[in-house]
Amino acid sequence: RGAIAADGKTGDGSGLLLSLPKSFFAKDAQANGVTLPETYAVAMVFSNNATDFDVINNVCENNGLNVLYTRTVPVDTNALGEQALASLPTMKQVFVAPTNEDAAKRFEALVYLSRKEIEAELMNDETFYIPSFSTSVVSYKGLVMPTHIKEFYKDLANPDFEISFCLFHQRFSTNTLPQWKLAQPFRMIAHNGEINSVTANRFNVAAKMAAAKSDVFTDEEMNRLKNVIQKGMSDSASLDNFMEFLRVNGVDFFKAARSLIPAPWHNAPHMDADLRAFYEYASTCFEPWDGPAAVSMTDGRYIGCVIDRNGLRPSKYIRTTDNRLLISSEYGVLEVPEDEIVERGRLQSGEMMGIDLQEGKVLKTSDIDDHIKATHPYDKWLGKNMSYLQEFVPNTDVESCDTVYGDMQAKQRYFNYTTEVLREIIRPMIAEGKETTGAMGDDTPIAAFSTEQRNFTDFFKQKFAQVTNPPIDPIREKTVMSLNTGFGEQQNILADDEAHAKRLKTVLPVMSAQKFCLLQEFGNPENEKYDPSYKVGKYDTIYTTDLKGSLDALIAKIITDVRDNGVRTIILDDRSLDENTKAIPMLMAVGRLSQDLLDADLRHLSSIVAATGEVFDPHSAATMISFGAAAIFPYLLYFTVEELEKENVKSTEEMQALLKRFRRAMGAGLMKIMSKMGISTISSYRNSRLFDVIGLSSEIVNDCFSGTTGLLNGLGYEDIDVRLNTAHQRAFTTAFEGKKNALYKGGFYKYRRGEEFHDFSRPTISAIQKAAESGKAEDYEEVKKLVNERDKKFIRDFYQLKSDRKSISIDEVEPLSAIFKRFSTAAMSMGSISQEAHETLAVAMNQIGAKSNSGEGGEDPARYGTEKNSSIKQVASGRFGVTPEYLRSATEIQIKVAQGAKPGEGGQLPGSKVSPLIAELRFT
Repeated sequence: RGAIAADGKTGDGSGLLLSLPKSFFAKDAQANGVTLPETYAVAMVFSNNATDFDVINNVCENNGLNVLYTRTVPVDTNALGEQALASLPTMKQVFVAPTNEDAAKRFEALVYLSRKEIEAELMNDETFYIPSFSTSVVSYKGLVMPTHIKEFYKDLANPDFEISFCLFHQRFSTNTLPQWKLAQPFRMIAHNGEINSVTANRFNVAAKMAAAKSDVFTDEEMNRLKNVIQKGMSDSASLDNFMEFLRVNGVDFFKAARSLIPAPWHNAPHMDADLRAFYEYASTCFEPWDGPAAVSMTDGRYIGCVIDRNGLRPSKYIRTTDNRLLISSEYGVLEVPEDEIVERGRLQSGEMMGIDLQEGKVLKTSDIDDHIKATHPYDKWLGKNMSYLQEFVPNTDVESCDTVYGDMQAKQRYFNYTTEVLREIIRPMIAEGKETTGAMGDDTPIAAFSTEQRNFTDFFKQKFAQVTNPPIDPIREKTVMSLNTGFGEQQNILADDEAHAKRLKTVLPVMSAQKFCLLQEFGNPENEKYDPSYKVGKYDTIYTTDLKGSLDALIAKIITDVRDNGVRTIILDDRSLDENTKAIPMLMAVGRLSQDLLDADLRHLSSIVAATGEVFDPHSAATMISFGAAAIFPYLLYFTVEELEKENVKSTEEMQALLKRFRRAMGAGLMKIMSKMGISTISSYRNSRLFDVIGLSSEIVNDCFSGTTGLLNGLGYEDIDVRLNTAHQRAFTTAFEGKKNALYKGGFYKYRRGEEFHDFSRPTISAIQKAAESGKAEDYEEVKKLVNERDKKFIRDFYQLKSDRKSISIDEVEPLSAIFKRFSTAAMSMGSISQEAHETLAVAMNQIGAKSNSGEGGEDPARYGTEKNSSIKQVASGRFGVTPEYLRSATEIQIKVAQGAKPGEGGQLPGSKVSPLIAELRFT
């Protein structure tokens, strides 16, 4: 499945991770005058600098290891393509042994420690990499096609090269460009898929290291090992780094695998209770490394394969009469005669299979489950230490914790709650219990270019995983998704202990007023429910002047309280906003605090809760969580819902039920956003920072949103302060006194004269239609005038054509007929636009000799062979109206492999729009 370069020989990479061929190495060493001891390790090294090996020698010596000898790995470069040859490193194997009895007792640990120190010292050497350094495995990998790897590495063709197991991988590069060091397998794993949550996973590993205490390494050594995740590597390499770290520190092989890539346990009521307890316990220690994955792994003692919770990557196995176990993505990778096969099968979602190489046992999912659930009394630990906030809700007095106060309508205006937001966003969520569906496209300026009041979260655009195929469906795959959220300290991940189970949990990160009050009760020393593990610190995010200085002071105060005063639940609160103060943008405060806590080695101790008026839809909620918030209390949103429905609701119970439905709608919106990134659990999404920042200064991005891509340098702290001043003046004006409707009208979602600019406004559309109908030059000039004379609203408006070239004669320009051939319309499915519009585009393109695009929604066969036929036909994998006749009617075929429309979701084709013709064309 791997890609091949134009030279026909360079691939994305392939490789083998093998058991040590000890007899082969012994003979080779003997031939070089070296006798290998019984215990030794082999480092496979990529390097083009001779001095790198001096570093290896020195580090090994300092750690009690003796370099026995170094051999150059024989290769045949004729097996490589030009691109691979151009970046080919020198390959050597370094053999080391312990120098004394103490080093021998902890040989594996010292080998690992030495490799990490060598990597740290040579981190700026682009050519240097250690594919493996182990007492039990050795790696042979690179930018070589799998059909040529045996030719390239001559060792593999030697008859003395005998092994007991092999991990093979052929890479198809998706998130990174091909490099020798990124070929797989890595040091423990071979991974087919993508770890879409990897930015959050890397962040969380760094946070956990502050609490990590090892029985294998001293504190001083652990400090040297602090950077567990090697920088500049792929998502798979990061998973390999962490898996290796856990294993060398004595974490059980299968426990580590099932903790990092767990089965879908949250919504599995029939799962064995003890097994479910293990997974819930593991979730307090580790966040899933989430995304489509078939991961094969080995530590030399065990070898196994695990499938992601969604089952998005295949893994099939065969057992033979001579006791071989073959696991691969498809049957037939290795030819095995039928009469030698005693068992065949496939791993389902969340399953794992393995081998105990020492005992010679094959372990099925049930065997592994029985092993991991029996290692500790997880159920007992959870029962003693873990609580769900829902258990205490019936006895909670909301009035006692003052959830809403002040001039709420002024706060609505400050946080840009307009009548349009109420009509287009909030009311539909109340009525339908889900996020509303709107027309596609955004023709408004980016927030930095807008002259109207905009939300701070508008500077952030969601990313989506184009390579997650098939895409996760948050409706039909809801059972494997989870929004479970926990509060409490993270303990030492290298030791199993009931302290890990000390958690307060909620099933939704968008908190109700009751749960928000409860959380404060658990964190209040004066309350009978108080537990120091959840001690609350409440911090107003309001200020008067100097936005940056106020933010700096706020963060410094919180960090001191977490470090010195035992604060474990941080509530960032903008409810004190009034006519004399402004609110620091909550997202700015959350992002800055999360990063600064990490830098201070305190992130593992605390949970961040945002009590804010800034959240009013799933997007704004997702930004808070993505940048570090554990939970959100959207008090202003609840106030707005209650105000809208107070005439229709007859009792407190009915209002609570309505708010619960509204929270579920917010939760469904969060799952939809997560699913677009190929992530199934909120714990894997938190701290992921999966947004592009557009229009904020590099200073703000670096301070508050570190690790995020800033696509356009823009507004700084002072600029944001000016905007907040304007919003405050608009909010606390006396213009609305005595008026029933105390909100601005708004015009962000739909064009409204005098409000936000829309590129496709009514005047512009009318002018385009008039010019199209009349064909007159003066009417087209009016269209040009409307576009060219607008203010600077889009990036292209800041550019002007600059050329000193003389104009050429029109006779030298291609005729229109030749130019038109290059024109094509955008791919719009029949259904996303009307039948009339779809056919009109096709007719127009055919008449001028250009091409129209059918989109992925099929096309009426009656149009084939007529001027209504679309020249370009799209094929969406496994979906919609694809027939041989459909394909034959095309002059160009486009195959879509990223996320496309799903019925009622994804591409947003609501059921109400599905006409009999659309259903017929899509065979639905």
